[in-house]
Amino acid sequence: MIRSFRNDDTEEVVRVWFEASVEAHKFIPRAFWEASVEDMRTLYLPVSDEIVLHIDDATGEIDAFLAFVDTFLAALFVSPRAQGKGLGSRMFRIAKRMHPDLTLSVYRDNERAVSFYRKRGLIVIGERVDEKTGCVELVMGPSAEA
Repeated sequence: MIRSFRNDDTEEVVRVWFEASVEAHKFIPRAFWEASVEDMRTLYLPVSDEIVLHIDDATGEIDAFLAFVDTFLAALFVSPRAQGKGLGSRMFRIAKRMHPDLTLSVYRDNERAVSFYRKRGLIVIGERVDEKTGCVELVMGPSAEA
């Protein structure tokens, strides 16, 4: 089931974000993600303009979410136990319907995510260094042909 975020979803969304972040970003120490939990809870989620959740029909738990700040896709995370089943693709299609000209940033070393977005028609439109991690982020968006 797809539905909009409610304030009482915060802890489950933070859990999905944390588990997926640790799994996808092995090049960043787990301690970084642990130290960032409170920021996710009190800063990043509250500033999001739109948050869409996927609820697992069998368990009733949130297993994926996406979040926008304006047309910037600030988050698209799938719980590690729900990955590999097409859920990320489904969430991305929803994101593209919401904002066809979306942009996003992804760590260059997160090769799986970079490949995921490239397969869905996004191209690298810029690079920057994330001040908090020192890692290079790729800014991605639709190609001119899209």
